[in-house]
Amino acid sequence: MRKRARPARRFPPTLLAGGGLTGFFVAVAVLSRFWTPESPTRVRVALRLKPPLQAGLLGTDHFGRDLLSMLMAGAWNSLSIAFVSVLLGLALGIALGCAAAALRGLFEEAAMRAADVVFAFPAVISAIMIAALLGGGATTAILAIGVFNIPVFARIARGAALQVWARDYILAARAAGKGPALITIQHVLPNIAGGLVVQGTIQLALAVLTEAGLSFLGLGPAPPAPSWGRMLNDAQTYLGQAPHLAIVPGVAIALAVLGLNLLGDGLRDVIDPKLRRQRG
Repeated sequence: MRKRARPARRFPPTLLAGGGLTGFFVAVAVLSRFWTPESPTRVRVALRLKPPLQAGLLGTDHFGRDLLSMLMAGAWNSLSIAFVSVLLGLALGIALGCAAAALRGLFEEAAMRAADVVFAFPAVISAIMIAALLGGGATTAILAIGVFNIPVFARIARGAALQVWARDYILAARAAGKGPALITIQHVLPNIAGGLVVQGTIQLALAVLTEAGLSFLGLGPAPPAPSWGRMLNDAQTYLGQAPHLAIVPGVAIALAVLGLNLLGDGLRDVIDPKLRRQRG
């Protein structure tokens, strides 16, 4: 008898749409490191506040800088800060959560209460406090967003790890003489990695929004480095005269966040198909 061919695996539309949008912005960000239509910091007073297509594809700002070039360079600054800060929170949060699940007792209680205290301070408040100590800039934004993400990943890692520690194969690993650290590396982390990747994608979307807010307040990358949030701040004065100054970075932020959220939803559907069936 001929074997039936397995049906081709269909990826959720949210995964394809989110992956496409996210991939586009990542490609633009990487491209900006090698090429932009104009220098993002080049001032051309004679071409200030030009609308789209009159001076460049997207027009110019109040200093005559090319808006498309600023948008491309801003994509690198915004996405790189978001990625590094989430990676920082992911690494420290996983270590804290897995250690709490493995050691339990007083360490678990102290770690979770410390996470609650950190989580009580929004990223913007954390950035203001860090800026008071270190000054503004990209490092301040990374530390503020990263510290805010630590308790998020710590809680998720601890909850998922506790479920794994209750499994029978963990008892078998203990009987074989493996210690908590080895069990965590060999058995716990591989079984909770999928959920952490999904949450990391969602936190990336929040990090992009937070970075834009911090840059809007002047706590992001220092001028003249372009940033989507600072572009929105600079556009406030010229909303009536040149609305494209606010529309362009606003649409970029919205699409980047939408792409990352769709990517997270799609990854969740792939990792846990039960959720997709429940939604259907």
